[in-house]
Amino acid sequence: PWLAASVDRGGATGLEMGKLAKDVAWCDKELSRPMEVLSSALLRCGRRTKRLGLELGAAIAPFSSQYRLCRYEQMAFGDRRTALKKKMEARTKADGRAAKLMINQTSMKHMGRYGTLERMETEAAMMDEFATEAAREAEEVAMRLQNEVARIGALRVNEWDSSMKVIASGMKEACAENAAIWESALEAFKREFPDLTVPMAQHATIVDGTNNITPTWHAVHRAHQTKPSEGTGWDRVSL
Repeated sequence: PWLAASVDRGGATGLEMGKLAKDVAWCDKELSRPMEVLSSALLRCGRRTKRLGLELGAAIAPFSSQYRLCRYEQMAFGDRRTALKKKMEARTKADGRAAKLMINQTSMKHMGRYGTLERMETEAAMMDEFATEAAREAEEVAMRLQNEVARIGALRVNEWDSSMKVIASGMKEACAENAAIWESALEAFKREFPDLTVPMAQHATIVDGTNNITPTWHAVHRAHQTKPSEGTGWDRVSL
């Protein structure tokens, strides 16, 4: 989002600057030239940054897909917890039935209650079978989960490593091209104003009588066209 917003702002500024240069050109061609240089640089930089955004969008696709998969990973671990809970509950019931059978087995035989004893033995065997089945399902879930974690981990290492290389190289290339764009704009500006020397940033501005900040090249241009009057502050032009 921040990259798209930057591209939008730069493109809009470049377009508006181009329109302003055309509006100014009919009355002051010299004043419009820096605007044209700046407009061209902004538009070129915006197009290059937009292309960088497309490249980054494709490069971060593996990260986005793995982020969406996190929901299913959480569900898989939830299935593992459910299987373990089911296994524990089934084993607890089976152990309880087996303990009850062992406690009452002798007394049931002495009392001749073989039908009840047989029923208890059948229930204990069924509970033990359920517990064994629950344990087997829990082990299957554990094996699937372990294999999937290993597979996804290896996939992330490979995809993320290649994606990070693409992102780094793309940003490096884009930064180099944007730097070249602005350096060419600076050279064009110097060609338009060969006599202008700006050794330091603070020397590039003047303060007029109304405390407005005005570019030095504009002040020089105005100074040639308008004779400064006394008390206007033009005597404070810093070149």
